[in-house]
Amino acid sequence: MASDHCTAHVQTPPPSPVLHRLAAAAALLCLAAPTHAGRPLAVDDAGVDEVGHGHIEVWWEGQRGQPGTVYAAPAFTPIEGLELGALLARDRDEHQTLQGLQAKWLWSPAQEQGCNAGSSAGLTHRRQGAGHNAGSVWALNLIGTCAAPWGVVNANLGSQRERGQSWLATWGASLELSGGAITPHLEAFGVRHSAPTFQTGARWEWAPGKQLDATIGRQQGRTVLSLGVALAF
Repeated sequence: MASDHCTAHVQTPPPSPVLHRLAAAAALLCLAAPTHAGRPLAVDDAGVDEVGHGHIEVWWEGQRGQPGTVYAAPAFTPIEGLELGALLARDRDEHQTLQGLQAKWLWSPAQEQGCNAGSSAGLTHRRQGAGHNAGSVWALNLIGTCAAPWGVVNANLGSQRERGQSWLATWGASLELSGGAITPHLEAFGVRHSAPTFQTGARWEWAPGKQLDATIGRQQGRTVLSLGVALAF
């Protein structure tokens, strides 16, 4: 739930980011997203749920005809402007798993019309089959969001580092268009020295705090699909 994409700027949780993509947003083995954002976005927004509330997102992501990866990302706001989240994932083909933790804090309150900013920091750890460690990734991210009657623009700029490697710059930008219960979006994101990922999709808030979403994107010459659900609590 993007901190409110389902109301991230109205502070009514539905799914949108937070933790959500810690360092992963694209694939279990390819940390191409700047951070864990709220479904269905890979680009995070500068919004969090109201104090004492949270959300959980569950989704599948992969190439057509492939087993893909299953993700689960719960998040909770314990105090004003701070969101804590986790990320769990399992590759259904190679049986690798991913665990992550992320904190996101706002520099200023989310606006229904106007701009605000925030930051996030997270750590993801990957394990191969038989419990073998496959590496960890630290991610730091600056987040900017501007809201208007016609939609929301988000921008991310950060850096991530895998154990034993150098820091690599990450970036992302997204556009969400307001349209009632259904909200379409376009976005692009990537990591320095790697080809960018372009993605489009939509979320449908079919009941208060309940969301269905889907995306289709192009990543390094491959078409990647995703389908998910988000519930607020």
